[in-house]
Amino acid sequence: MTGHYRHGFGPAATSLLSAQRVRFVNMSGQHDTPILVLDADAAEIVAELEARRPGRYVAVGAPEQLDDSDATICLGSPGFVLAAADRLTGLRWIQSTWAGVQPLLPLLQQREDLILTGVKGIFGPLMAEYVFGWIAALERRLFDYRRQQTEGVWQPQRERSSAGRRMVVLGIGSIGRHLAAVAQAFGLEVVGVSRSGEPVAGIDRIYPVSAVLEAVADADYLVCVLPDTPATRDLIDGRMLAALAPGAMLLNVGRGTAVVDADLVAALESGSLGAAVLDVFREEPLPPLHPFWTTSNLYITPHMAAVTPASALVDVFLDNLARWEAGQPLRYQVDPARGY
Repeated sequence: MTGHYRHGFGPAATSLLSAQRVRFVNMSGQHDTPILVLDADAAEIVAELEARRPGRYVAVGAPEQLDDSDATICLGSPGFVLAAADRLTGLRWIQSTWAGVQPLLPLLQQREDLILTGVKGIFGPLMAEYVFGWIAALERRLFDYRRQQTEGVWQPQRERSSAGRRMVVLGIGSIGRHLAAVAQAFGLEVVGVSRSGEPVAGIDRIYPVSAVLEAVADADYLVCVLPDTPATRDLIDGRMLAALAPGAMLLNVGRGTAVVDADLVAALESGSLGAAVLDVFREEPLPPLHPFWTTSNLYITPHMAAVTPASALVDVFLDNLARWEAGQPLRYQVDPARGY
């Protein structure tokens, strides 16, 4: 996808790109090493970096393409960085190119000198487009109208407006808060679930995760933007799905581990759950024989809900790079105990 960065999977970049040297000061003193970009879209990201701040960058499109590196800074996707960790022993700072950083948590726990920063503040609008695009398409029967058009049929459908209905957002970080704001603009009541349950401006009610079943009771839309942590795995199970309003819709743009797959299939097949839209899965790509492929009223997309311009990702990295050079705390630093 030209001009965009995909936060899940993307086409491999096959070339190595580098340019003139950039000298920077980091927390361990003066260094003169390249900044490694290790991502499927590395070539595109480096092109954006070169346009914004010319320097010495090395673009590697897959971990198997990387020889031993003396880089101290890596801008990369967590899975790729983990696969190449044995060749990156000099790393001091990893800036993730994904919203989720779970693959790197074991490495972070093993190396106390390593800093890991995530990406925040850029995915909210993209996730909102995805979530509300699907809600509008399904509630307003747009797929049915498209089918009728191909058949030459003029027939109004029994549509349902989302206005006045209840949406529960699991995970009230920057993405969840943006979703809540958009939901209120559509006239929905918004209920949030967070680890602490502390009040958040712009959300009608908020519950701690310990009271999640109370929070989701009679919800029309359940939107999951949770990270992958021990506390969130298997959270969306048969009990939670049964607590939703009849015909409710589940949308998962967080992590696939939050959903008990078999329970979701059962809820859809029984008709108690009206629809489910999934962009994330326990195993990606989704195995060809997985029951999700053939489950009625289940809609699958290949981890693409937040297709982000490389420029937005580079904004985050360059801001943190300036902080690194100045010896200041980095933004969006990951707490290994929390997992995000």
